Amino acid sequence: MRAFSLAVSLALMGSAAAQYPTVFFGARLNVQARTDERTTALRWYDDLARHSVVFLQLYHEAGYGAYVAQRLQNLGGDRTRTALDEAYIERLEGWRVGKFYAPFGAGLLLSESVLAVQSPTQFAIGDLPMRVAYLYNGADRQQGVYVRVGTARGGVSAGTGRHFGTDPHAFALWELPERPRSPDGYETLYGADYLLDFGGAPVQLEWLYSEGKRVQATHWFAARVNLRTLPLQPELAAAYQTASEQLSWRLALQQRAGDRVRLNFTLRGKQGTIEFIAFGIQGEL
Repeated sequence: MRAFSLAVSLALMGSAAAQYPTVFFGARLNVQARTDERTTALRWYDDLARHSVVFLQLYHEAGYGAYVAQRLQNLGGDRTRTALDEAYIERLEGWRVGKFYAPFGAGLLLSESVLAVQSPTQFAIGDLPMRVAYLYNGADRQQGVYVRVGTARGGVSAGTGRHFGTDPHAFALWELPERPRSPDGYETLYGADYLLDFGGAPVQLEWLYSEGKRVQATHWFAARVNLRTLPLQPELAAAYQTASEQLSWRLALQQRAGDRVRLNFTLRGKQGTIEFIAFGIQGEL
């Protein structure tokens, strides 16, 4: 990983010297103070495993870009030894190579930061947009291929390989990122997602089926609705897993505190039990 980071940095410096790209440096905050029946803790990431990072971003008028982000705090139980969140180069609206979050489907359930190559293409039937990602995150980590056919409105997905869903970022809507994941993970994934408009409120729906040799096959169902026209802009999300027959839910209320910062109040639970309440800050500096 250090060798990869050095290679990216050298490529960026060489590009900057020869081409004079547009450069941005900043910080993205996801700070959350959680309170449950046992304790109150401050974390530099939220309950959906979204990190606070400092980042460097470059764009070039020829249509290329690069991005490097460093986490301010790693997740508990994360087998990733480095604080590097993402580091990749890309053709804007085209291919991407490096370490980045490779979502399965719409990413509402499964999205892990991995070493990967991702490329857009077209499906042979109907010329539908298709996204292909080749993952190789190490011998005992995520390996395989993700394919999604469809548009931003909806699509179908498939994945084959091994160790999918082993990082704390996986299925964070259903299970808190601090809870342990199976080190074996899943080997086969199927999914479908659809985005609909419900009275001006976007509703994201996703279904995912996962199976593996050493883990129980299961179906996952997830939904998220953003009620942006209401005061405090509530966001309601839920995920259901058939293996445990349990429903996790999350309610977040947001209040703007300037152009780039939002304050939020989050209530999260499983079935009829409240797991915690949290106060957080999101934004860019």
